[in-house]
Amino acid sequence: MMERLGFSAALFAALAVAQSASITKMRGKELAAYALLLLPVLYQGVNYVSQAGWPSLPELMCGLLKAPATAIDRYLSSGGNG
Repeated sequence: MMERLGFSAALFAALAVAQSASITKMRGKELAAYALLLLPVLYQGVNYVSQAGWPSLPELMCGLLKAPATAIDRYLSSGGNG
């Protein structure tokens, strides 16, 4: 676990160094969008380090988006008439 933690910390440190100039210039919505984009990365990082066996991102996205995608597909296959 310590190797995984060290590896993840090194990757996040490299990301912070590479993005530091850009992050300091961000304000409001840009910073919020950047933080939201980092959430899946953090989720996968915690899952990787802890070896918790949580669902992967594709599994989560399938669970979240299956019903709306099916509804859209049904709507479009009916010719868009509902």
